[in-house]
Amino acid sequence: MDLHRTIIFLNVILCKDAFFAQSFVTLDCEDVVTGILNEDTKLTCSIQSTIVKTYDHVTLSKMEKNEKRTSVFSLKAGAKQPHNRIIIIRPDSNDVSLLIQKTQLTDEGTYQYDLETVSGHRDKEITLKVKAPYSLPNVTSLLNTTTSTINLNCETTGYPQAQIHWFVNGNLTSESNSYSNKTPAGLMKITSILQTNKGRITSEDNYTCAVWNIDENVYEVQEQLSNFGPTQRRIKRKKSNLITVFVIIGVGFLALAILVVWQLQKTSQPAVRSACRISMMSSDQRTDV
Repeated sequence: MDLHRTIIFLNVILCKDAFFAQSFVTLDCEDVVTGILNEDTKLTCSIQSTIVKTYDHVTLSKMEKNEKRTSVFSLKAGAKQPHNRIIIIRPDSNDVSLLIQKTQLTDEGTYQYDLETVSGHRDKEITLKVKAPYSLPNVTSLLNTTTSTINLNCETTGYPQAQIHWFVNGNLTSESNSYSNKTPAGLMKITSILQTNKGRITSEDNYTCAVWNIDENVYEVQEQLSNFGPTQRRIKRKKSNLITVFVIIGVGFLALAILVVWQLQKTSQPAVRSACRISMMSSDQRTDV
């Protein structure tokens, strides 16, 4: 009976000691992290403890769709870091942050960070989102001579899925049609077409194609097309340049003609003077006779 009580008493003490030790260890991690495609992403984690100064074993596992976990990083204290894209930034410290190098779209997902110390075990769940900033929209126009309509096309590529909004003179319009396709690299290529009547366009109109970031609720990038005015100005400049070229060529030909005539006159003058002298000598000779 006394032995049984002693065993129970020892179990209670050990359990209390283990709970007491773990209560002094806290693992703090940033819950949601957004990484940029092809750039390094930091998973910020740290140990908060008055006893533990560093880790014994760190493991990062990715949650798969089948609810299984795949280990993507594992490191024991004092061991060399594995040769992959994930490293621990400051070994042998209470900063146990990890760095994912050259982040890829396939890195996106939910991870479990497991930390083992001399005082116990802790784990945290981290959600990693990957973003590829959208490119500056490429805005073009196409005139349909049959229907006298103009199609304004806006195209951009990035990740994740975004929306294209059209603004006419600063006012949002819903008359456009948009569609998206996934590129071989996994990015989203979004195209939007705004159709307008040629007669509705004035010299004061401005058309803006803006990329709306759904997750952040902000316009990420935009491009403006000002009433085809720049195109008209380019055409006018080209015409004026051609006129200038023709004027210069004409002046050149005129100067060349004047130079040729002057040379001919200069060459013919000595012959005329010689003929005059011969004629005068003949007259004098006839006078003497």
